[in-house]
Amino acid sequence: MVNQKLLIGVDVGGTNTDSVLINPLALDTPNRGVLSWNKSATTADVSDGIQKAIRSLLTDCPDVAKNEIASVTIGTTHFINAVIEQDAAKLEKVAVLRLSTNYSKYAPPFSDFPGGLRSVMEGYTALIKGGHRIDGTEVQPLDESSVREHALKIRDLGINSIVINGQFAPMYHDHEQRAAEIVRSVLPKANIVLSSTISTIGFIEREDASIINASIMSFARKIILSFKNAIRKIGLECPLLLTQNDGTVVSTAEAMKTPVKTFSSGATNSMRGAAILCAEEEWTKGQSIIVADIGGTTTDVGLLLPSGFPRQSSAYSFIAGVRTNFSMPHVESIGLGGGSIVKIAKDLTIGPESTGANLLTEGLVFGGKITTATDLTVAIGLEDETIEDKSIFQVGDGQKVVGRFSEDVKQAFKQEVKEMLENAIDRMKTSPEPIPVLLVGGGSVIAPQELDGASKVFRPPFFGVVNAIGAAVGKISATVQAIKRMEPSDDKDAFLEQLKLQAVEKAVAKGAIRESLVYDDIVVNPIPYVPNTIEFMVKVIGEVDYKAMHYSVAPDEGDSEIEESGGSVAKHSETSGDYIEHHLKFDVSAYRPFINSEKEWILSEIDCEFLRIGTYILGCGGGGTPYHHYLALRHMVRAGKLVKVIRPQDFPKYQKGDGAVVAVGYAGSPTVGLEQLSGDEMVHGYNLVKKYSNITPQASLPWEIGGGNGLTGLKIAADLGIPCVDADFMGRAYPLLWQMIPVCYSEQPCFPPCALADGNGTTMLLSEAASDVIVEKVFRASLSEIGAHCGMVSFMTAEDISQRSIHNTTSLAWKIGRAVHTARQNSEVQNCAEYIIEACGGPKTAKKIFTGKIIRVDRRLFKGHVYGEIDVKDEYGDAVMTIPFKNENIYCELNENGSKKITASVPDLISVNDAETGEALGTQDYRYGLHVFVLVISPSTRWTDTAEALRTGGPSSFGYDFDYTPVGTYVKPHSVIEEYMS
Repeated sequence: MVNQKLLIGVDVGGTNTDSVLINPLALDTPNRGVLSWNKSATTADVSDGIQKAIRSLLTDCPDVAKNEIASVTIGTTHFINAVIEQDAAKLEKVAVLRLSTNYSKYAPPFSDFPGGLRSVMEGYTALIKGGHRIDGTEVQPLDESSVREHALKIRDLGINSIVINGQFAPMYHDHEQRAAEIVRSVLPKANIVLSSTISTIGFIEREDASIINASIMSFARKIILSFKNAIRKIGLECPLLLTQNDGTVVSTAEAMKTPVKTFSSGATNSMRGAAILCAEEEWTKGQSIIVADIGGTTTDVGLLLPSGFPRQSSAYSFIAGVRTNFSMPHVESIGLGGGSIVKIAKDLTIGPESTGANLLTEGLVFGGKITTATDLTVAIGLEDETIEDKSIFQVGDGQKVVGRFSEDVKQAFKQEVKEMLENAIDRMKTSPEPIPVLLVGGGSVIAPQELDGASKVFRPPFFGVVNAIGAAVGKISATVQAIKRMEPSDDKDAFLEQLKLQAVEKAVAKGAIRESLVYDDIVVNPIPYVPNTIEFMVKVIGEVDYKAMHYSVAPDEGDSEIEESGGSVAKHSETSGDYIEHHLKFDVSAYRPFINSEKEWILSEIDCEFLRIGTYILGCGGGGTPYHHYLALRHMVRAGKLVKVIRPQDFPKYQKGDGAVVAVGYAGSPTVGLEQLSGDEMVHGYNLVKKYSNITPQASLPWEIGGGNGLTGLKIAADLGIPCVDADFMGRAYPLLWQMIPVCYSEQPCFPPCALADGNGTTMLLSEAASDVIVEKVFRASLSEIGAHCGMVSFMTAEDISQRSIHNTTSLAWKIGRAVHTARQNSEVQNCAEYIIEACGGPKTAKKIFTGKIIRVDRRLFKGHVYGEIDVKDEYGDAVMTIPFKNENIYCELNENGSKKITASVPDLISVNDAETGEALGTQDYRYGLHVFVLVISPSTRWTDTAEALRTGGPSSFGYDFDYTPVGTYVKPHSVIEEYMS
C-alpha cells in the first residue's frame, strides 16, 4: 500500500460525526474502496471527536501507515448552526461600507435581516461615493477620504469585521480592492470581506452573504485551527481540506476567508458520496440521478447531474431567514425521517414532528413510548414473509413492535411514505421520464424499494456514511465571470477562450491538477435592454494536487490560538427564534390598516408585506420582482416617514393650481435592477419636469401596479411628503410604456413633458413628442447610455386620475397579499387560489383555470424583451396548458384530448403561482418541476370598452391574430380606506 494515496473524509453533523478511510483507486471494487468507517456521537469539542473518529479508522486498518494518507477532508454544519442559533458568543458585529454613491440608499444594510440576527450582527454602516455601472464606467470616483474617515470610526467602535460592497464589484473589483487597502492601513488585523469574493450579481443578496461570512469568520478560524491541531496530534502530515456548498473542496486558508461557502456542504457531501458509490453501475452512466438523503428528522432530495455534482439552486437561498444568492445545492426538504412521529387516527400522519436525536430513547423499538417511522418500518420488515433479507430491519428490539400494528395501519404507513417521497422526487426531476433514485442516510431504511417516477431505486453500500465518502473525494473548482459590451469588431468566442484560460489558472493556483480540469459550466447570456452587452461565466473542476497542498497543515501564524480556545461548539447564548420565519409574524384576521380622520391610509410594515405579494401577482409574470422596492418601502416606514394613500375621488381636496399628479416607474434591464438599486432617480426626474412646467403635483401614482413598479408611487410620495392615489394606469404590468389607459383614451400624446433620470446627475427632458410610441423609443434608446436602469417621470392631470386610470388597484394588491397570508395562517395553502379569487371579487371575476407541474420552459431574448413559453401538465391527466410570454404572460392554450383551445388572453391578467407558497412566479422564475396554479383575473372595463383599448392591450398588440374572449366580469375593487374607515 505504500504507493497508494488514501483519503480520509469526516462529516461533523449536529448529532453524529461520520468518518471513512477510502482508497480512491479502488472505487470499482465491491467495497467501493472503503477500508474502514465510523459513526459516533458529535462531541462538544469537535476537535476531540474528529481525533477519536480518525484514530478509530486507523485502528481498524493496522496495515495503513500514516504517511499513506494523502488528505483529510472535513464537512461541518457548525458554522451555519451558529448563525441559525443567533449565538452572540460566536458571531461578531459587522461594519458595512457600501460603494454605490446614492444607489441603494433606501434599502440600507441589514434591511433584510430578521430582528434577532440583526441585533447580533449590525455594527456600523456607511454609504460612500464609488461603484460601477454595468458597462464598467464609474458611477463616481471612489471617495478615498470618506473610506478612511469611516475606517477610523469603525476602529473607535472596536468592530473587527468589515464588509466592503461595491456596485457591480463581481465584474469590476478595483473600488473594493482600493477601499480594502485603506481600511487595512487603519485596521491591520481586521477581518475584511470583499463582496466580490463571495457571490455574483444581486447587490442586497451578495451583501447579506458577505455580512454573515464576516460575522462568523473569527469563530470559523478557531474551529478550523482546532481541526488542524487535531490532525497534527494524530501525527498526520497531509493537507487538511474543507467541503463547500457546490461539492468541491478548499484549503483551510481559503475556508477561513469564506466560511459561508461551507454552510450547506452536508447535503452536497451526501449527493457526491452517492455518485461515487454508484459510479461503476452501468445504469448511472451519462444521466441525472435523484438522491434522497433520509435522516432522523428530514429527507433532503437533490439532483445529481451527469457530472457527478449536484444541481445548484437557480434563484435565492435563505440562511437563518436572510436572503442570499451564493451557490447552494438545490434541495427539496420534507419532514420525513427515521424519527418522524406517526399519529394513528382516522387518517394516519407522519411528521413533521420528530423525536430527532432522541429516537434511541423515545422510539418503541428502543423501549420508549412514541411511535416513529422506524417502529412501523421494523414491524413491516420483520412480519413480511416475502422479505428474505431481514438484516436491515434489525434495529433495536423488534419484538416490541411485532404484532403491534394492524394491516390497515401498515398499509396506510407504506402508502404515505411512498407518496411523500414521490412528491418530493417529482418536484426535483427535470423531465417527465423515469429517473434512477438513490436512497442514502441512516433513515433510508423507511423508504420503499419501488417508487413511481423512478426507473430504479437503489440503496448503495455504506449508505449510512455516504456524506463522509463525498467529503473524502472532493475536487477543486474555480469560477470567473465578466460582463462585456461587444463591439461589432469584437470576437465573442476569443473573449470566452480568455476567460476559460483564466479559470484554469485560478483552479491550478488553488491546488488543482491542470490535466484533470474540465469545464463544468459555461454561461453566455445577453443582458436585456442593454445592446451588445453579454454576461459570461466559466466554471472548471478538477482533481486535487495533494503534493502541491502538502504543507497546508504546517503551523501558520496564529495557530497558537487553538491551544487555548480549542474546538468547542457548545452554545453560549439564547436564541430569539425569529429566524424561523423570514417575513413578519402577525395575526392576519385581527389586523386592521390605519385610516386617519382625513380618510388617509397610513401604511405599516404589514401593509408593505401584503403589497409585496399582491403587486407581483398583478404583474402577470412581468414587472420585475417587487422585493427590493419592498425593502426600501419598509425601511421608509420603519424610519418614521408617512406613506399615505388616498382614494381617487378625494384627490380634488388636495388640488392646488393645475392639480397635477406625478406618475412614475422604472425602465431598463431587470439584470441591472438587481445590482443598481433605487436611489434618487425619481426625485431628480420630478425636479426636472417641475422646473420645466412650473407645476407642483399634489399626489403620486405608479405607471403600473404590477411587479416592482407597483410600489414606486408610494416611495416617491413618502419622499415628497404627498399622498399616493389608490390607482394606476394599467391595473397590471405590460412590457411597453404606451400600453396604458391614458394612451387609449386620448388623441394627443399623454406623457410629455416627461423625464428620464439615472440618479447620478444625468437627466433627460422630452418636452414634446409626436406620439407616446415615440416617447417609448427615445427613452429605450437612451437607457443603455445612462445605466440601463432609470426612473421615468411624467405629470398627469386630475382628469387622467378620474377618467383615465384604474381605481383602487393598490387596495386590490393589498387584498391579494392578505389573502395569501390568510391561507397560510389557516394552513390552507392548497386552497390559496380560492382565497385570492375571493379577494379579487369572487368566481365571476377571477378563476383558477389550471393546476399542474411545469414540464417545459423555453426562453429567448429579442429586442430587449424576454420571450418564451411554458407547458404546464395536469397532475392527474394528460391535459397540457401552454402559456407564451413577452415579459408578461400573453395567453393560455389548453391541449386536451388532441384538441387545442385558447382559454384566456390579454388583457385578462394571467398569473402563474407557486402552489407551495401561493406567491407569483415571474417569467424569470419559471423552471421545470415547479407545481403551480394558473389564475386569470378580469381586467378593468377600461381595457375592454373600446376597440382602441383592445388594440393597445389585447392579443393583436403582441402580434397574435385571434379575438379576445373574457374569462369573467370585472368588479371594481373595494377601497381599503372605505372598508376600514371608522
